[in-house]
Amino acid sequence: MEMRDVEQPEQANCSPEGLIRQVKMETRNAKVQLAGENALERYDASAYAQVLENNRSDSGNGLSVFTYLRMNKRLFEEKNWWQLVEFVISMKEGERSTRLSECDSSGSDLYVGFIKGKNESNRKEYILV
Repeated sequence: MEMRDVEQPEQANCSPEGLIRQVKMETRNAKVQLAGENALERYDASAYAQVLENNRSDSGNGLSVFTYLRMNKRLFEEKNWWQLVEFVISMKEGERSTRLSECDSSGSDLYVGFIKGKNESNRKEYILV
């Protein structure tokens, strides 16, 4: 979901953007929801922007679910963390009013909030749930 054609070596002869277009077309034809996940360990704004672009759809078949893989220590470095927070907020703001999957029995929703530790009252931390 985060890969761009121009970032691929010419000898690879591949099109991640073309693959996404094809999958989106087939999910629309089959009338099923589209789910996706990131393939690479990337924390840059360009990768997040590509996921947001793939989430957009005039035909109503944007992402219904996105799984973020590669959560590790690097993700929680300050710059990477803030980019992730901005990405999650952007995904939330761009959501459509679609029905949740049958397997989501809890009716989950995105929450970004503050956590204050007992000894760290001046430090702001965010948690994504």
